[in-house]
Parts: sequence; C-alpha cells; structure tokens
Amino acid sequence: MCELMRKHTHADRIKTARCRQAGVLAGEEIDYLPIDFADRSQARLSQADRERLAAVPHHDWAQQWHDPAKSLVEQLKGELVRSLSGSDGVPGVRADMGVINCMTVFGAEFVVPAHTKPVINKYVPKDTLREFDVPDDISELGIMPRMVEHMQHHQGVLREAGLGETVSVFHCDQQGPFDVAAQARGHEIFVDLYDDPAFVHVLMDKCTDVYVKVSRLCKQVNGEPLDGGNAVHVWMKNGGVRMCGDSDILVLPEHYREFVLPYQARAFAAFGGGWLHYCGGWPGTGRSEGTHLHESYAQVEGLRGINWTTRNDWVAEMRKLRELGPVFIGGLMREPDESLESYFRRALSAYDRKAGLLFTSMHGTPDDPDLIMETWHRLQDERFG
Repeated sequence: MCELMRKHTHADRIKTARCRQAGVLAGEEIDYLPIDFADRSQARLSQADRERLAAVPHHDWAQQWHDPAKSLVEQLKGELVRSLSGSDGVPGVRADMGVINCMTVFGAEFVVPAHTKPVINKYVPKDTLREFDVPDDISELGIMPRMVEHMQHHQGVLREAGLGETVSVFHCDQQGPFDVAAQARGHEIFVDLYDDPAFVHVLMDKCTDVYVKVSRLCKQVNGEPLDGGNAVHVWMKNGGVRMCGDSDILVLPEHYREFVLPYQARAFAAFGGGWLHYCGGWPGTGRSEGTHLHESYAQVEGLRGINWTTRNDWVAEMRKLRELGPVFIGGLMREPDESLESYFRRALSAYDRKAGLLFTSMHGTPDDPDLIMETWHRLQDERFG
C-alpha cells in the first residue's frame, strides 16, 4: 500500500491543495475553491497495480484495533483513491480508535466489535464523574497508550516509505466537549440539563479539559503546531483541530448556548481555532437535524467551518452559512440524472466569490476525474471572473 501511495501521491498537487484549503478556511479569496473527492474507478492504476491492490486482504475493526499495521493498510486504501483523483484532497491517517478516546480517560468501558469501530458500552457513574480530577498528564489513562502506539507506528512506516512529508498522521477522533460528556455520562446528561445544571457545567469543564489534553497529546506525537496542520483532511493555518457535535444537535438552542457554546470556544482557543462536524439523519431523506443550531454555532469564537449531513434545501443552507461567516465544508446531494455541470452550477450559486466553500461529498462519482477538475475550475472562472 505504501508503494502504491508513493507512486500516485504528488507533492506539488498536495502543496496546492494545502494552500487552497488553508486559504479558504482563513477567509481568504483564493485561485480556486478546493474540491476533495475520490476516484474509485482506479482508472489511473495499471493492470498490475490493480491486481496488487485487489490482493491486499480486508481487515475488520477488531483486527485493526489490535494491529496498527492492519489499521494503516485499511486507511491507505481510502487515501489511495483520494490521491488518484488528482483533486484538492489532503491525504492523512490517524489512530483510528473510533470515538471513544476522550471518554475512556474518565474510565468509560468499551467493546471492540469486528463489524464497527469500538463503542462505549458502560457509562461512568455520576459521583465518579463529579469527583474525577483531570490530571496534567493523561497519556497513561484509558486507551491513550494504544492511541499513541498507533500514531507512532503510522508515522514510522510512512517516513520509512518516503511518505512522511505528504501523508499526515493527524489527531484522533476526540469528538467535542458535549459529545464526551454524553458518552461518559450517558443519556442521563439530557435530564441533568434540567435537574442538575450545576453538575453539567462541572462535567463540561472537565470534558473540555480532556478534549484539549488529548488533542495536545496528538500534536505532541505528530509534531504539528497547535494552531495548524491536518485537522482530519482539512488543512489549516488558523486552527489545528476538528470537533464533533453529534450530541449538540439533540438540545435546544438555549441549552446549547448555556451548556455547550462556551466550552467549545474554550477548546478552540487552545488551538487557534478549528472546524466542526456533526452527523444527523441521512442524506437525501429531507431530515435536517442540527441546522437549528447554525446561527448559534456561528457565534463560537474560533469556529472556522462547519460540516453537516442533512438539509431539505442544501443551497439555501449553504447561502445562510455564507452570510453567517463559517466556511461550509461538504457538498450537496446530486440529483438523479443531473449533469456534472448543472450540479456544480447549483453548488456555486450560493457564493459570490471564491471563498467560503471547501467542496466534498463526491465519493463514487462516475465522472472522469480530469473532467471534474476542468469543469469545477471553468465554472468558477465563468461565475467569479
């Protein structure tokens, strides 16, 4: 896998991609809005390389947990098709331990199934959380030793293979302060918002501290600056982390502003900013979980961009986010039989200059990668000059 990556990973393209991504996240007007997609057709692989790739075995999640080499192989499969596309994607891998990293610092118990990433299966008692003091050094708590082991393994292998300057080892999935609280405390956290708000603030303070310390540990291992680098396939120079808000979107705006927003801002401040992702619903279903918080998210100091997964009217929400300020990191659903040109025109219609958008979500596209890039650039020139 490393040999295939080395053959199809081009430093000049990645340099351009990093400049475009960092520029757009910094609010700058750039030469072209970046687009990140994968070429799963493997058309650019020789027949011999296709056969070599097909011969690489699949490793389930349990195997990946116990063997960092197997985890690296599975991640490089995805990074190879990103590199084959010639798009503005920035390759990178991580200690892919699932979402449980920060919660295990508190002592949350977990299972490692074969069919999916590790998951929490036993929450931490409320009294234990109340009494827990977050130490200065969290590197020996929970799964941190295994997380560091995976990161160090990936870095060593990539450097030895000559990929150390092009394929990053970015931070683990730390989720976000409220996600950490919700998965350490469990569903009772939503009752606590009403019955014991003082406890929620105490817990959020600790979860923010853990988020920051786990993220700093990752930066210490990978050598990135705190306020820049590869923040989960988004290259930044005015921030260094991604945050998740999968549990944020289950609360009312007033609860979000009281119990979540201040802690997210504090976490971002430790890294000069960052971007936020949340899952909700399923693309194409018309469900729009989370969009009720977009105005509130835009008030978080240090938030540079947002990625979400559902909306009834994607373009309208993209236009709204442009007005609010944060960059939209993502894409919109392509209609059946919609031409590539019409699809891109619809996406770009939400913008009035080459700023505010890092376009993704083109996985599995049937179109030729060169045609995608040519069309994407041509339509920007036509629209923005």
